[in-house]
Amino acid sequence: MLRAKRDRLGGEPGKAIPSLGEIEGRLMILELVAVTALTRLLRLHDPKERSALMEAVRHAIDRKCQDAKLCSSDISSAEKYAEELLRSAQEQADDIDIVRESPRR
Repeated sequence: MLRAKRDRLGGEPGKAIPSLGEIEGRLMILELVAVTALTRLLRLHDPKERSALMEAVRHAIDRKCQDAKLCSSDISSAEKYAEELLRSAQEQADDIDIVRESPRR
């Protein structure tokens, strides 16, 4: 995994491999960014277009896994994780739409 400061400044050899905590933190941030961005993207699309957008994302994920030559169980695991992210983003987008459409007091 790229560690920009180490690669640019020349860190000590023992720090070349990130810790498990660093990797978990980076994955957590990537997941947060992905869900937030996808939620906003889904909100910008007409509800009828959302299914086409979600299908395009699913297709891109499948292609990326195939290109990476992942084994079938890894592809299945990645696709299940992607479905969880997509479902979460869709639910958040729907919740925001409901709140915005509710009558204000």
